[in-house]
Amino acid sequence: MINSEFSRLNVSLENLPPSDSGPYGVGAGRKPTFTTEQAGKYITRNNLHFHDRNGDKRIDLSYTVDPTFSAAQQRRVRQAVQHWEEVANISFKERAAGADGTVHIKNNPRGDRGVASSPSRGITTTTATVGTLRESSSPALGSHFSVTAVHEIGHAIGLQHPGDYNGGGADYNNGAKYAGDTKARSVMSYWSEKNQAGHDFRYSNPSAPMMDDIAAVQRLYGANHKTRNTDTTYGFNSNTGCEAMTLTSARDKPIFCVWDGGGNDTLDCSGFSQNQNINLNAESFSDVGGLKGNVSIAKGCVLENAIGGAGRDVLTGNEADNRLKGGLGADRLRGGGGADIFDYDKASDSTPQQPDLIEDFTSGTDKIDVSGALREARVGALTFTDRFTGRAGEALLRHDAATGRSSLEIDLKGSGSADLVVKSIGQIKPADVQWQGQKPEVNPAPRVFPTPAPAPPLDTNTDPIAALREVMAKALAALLQWMQGIVQSDARR
Repeated sequence: MINSEFSRLNVSLENLPPSDSGPYGVGAGRKPTFTTEQAGKYITRNNLHFHDRNGDKRIDLSYTVDPTFSAAQQRRVRQAVQHWEEVANISFKERAAGADGTVHIKNNPRGDRGVASSPSRGITTTTATVGTLRESSSPALGSHFSVTAVHEIGHAIGLQHPGDYNGGGADYNNGAKYAGDTKARSVMSYWSEKNQAGHDFRYSNPSAPMMDDIAAVQRLYGANHKTRNTDTTYGFNSNTGCEAMTLTSARDKPIFCVWDGGGNDTLDCSGFSQNQNINLNAESFSDVGGLKGNVSIAKGCVLENAIGGAGRDVLTGNEADNRLKGGLGADRLRGGGGADIFDYDKASDSTPQQPDLIEDFTSGTDKIDVSGALREARVGALTFTDRFTGRAGEALLRHDAATGRSSLEIDLKGSGSADLVVKSIGQIKPADVQWQGQKPEVNPAPRVFPTPAPAPPLDTNTDPIAALREVMAKALAALLQWMQGIVQSDARR
């Protein structure tokens, strides 16, 4: 909250408590629900922001980092600055000259809370102070230090709390104005994600702007569409260059909201064994790595591909052309709109005992790609058949017209039984199954027959008996002519 004594100066001073004080799960049912856009507007309700002073149609900010932070703390502070820069059309440079404004990020070694001031047209220098009294000199990702740094820098560039609270004395029940005022949606919130059903971060914190924060800062400064605007992988095998969005261990606790500028992008959750719910739709939340509602996708952002782990995962696509790979376990896959590909790298990805179910397969549009499974089994191609004969690469399709359910069964070992089984709602046809090196089906060119001459029109005025007599007379004349020719031929001998 903006303290009343400073409200006329558009300055926000606040103390971020080191832990949540409100009861979990209380009051959410009585609070209104805001859309992402509504929440973004509320977090920027006083319209505090830096202005383009030099008229170059962009916001360039200088910032400083207090040298009394430890080296590891300084690294977390610079990461926090980068996170805001990635989602908004603002640029930060340390100690830059001629900037539109300056943010000083300070250390308070005697306190454990944060304090910040906010910009306005008349205020071009702000501060974000992080208390380190009880902080580790090597703060981890998801630590209180990390979330405090992101939170205070958010204030220093114009964001407010999602509710009218400031420091202690409030809890979620009496402080939150709307149900989504939690850390599940905003790093600017005081309140635990557990106040919202479907969210549990297991006592970890976000280390980057969340969904409503992204909407808020983009409302002030516009979106940064240059961020990760090529093919990007989030999670395992990440190429983001962002620690908060990179997973390297099954022990990691991912808590992030994806903002992406374009390209063909992937959410890779392959390193986890828990049952996961992975959703590629914008403004959706996924349950990843044993946490709940911990990975989200920002409004206006499109991710094309998802990879599950070793559990019984649920993968949900969007309206783009998605590639979904469930991985081990009996997974449920839903492509949504678009021409979707369901990917199988190994027979173990979907076994007879634990088959995947594709819930919305559309023949002629969607595909099942078994390239990886064939390559692993050293099988060159599939042969579709109505029964297995013990040859590796035989594939059998079944379809129940009454229920609309189908199955693809493939014998990869030549054992006479299926090793890879994929079930679907919606018929699967041979042309819907693809693999690397597959020859396209070529339909033979149809035979061309000459068009027969049209029959003469019938004379409907002709007496049918007279016409028959005429035909018989012509036939008799032709016969007599033929016989006459024979007699003449004999006479000349």
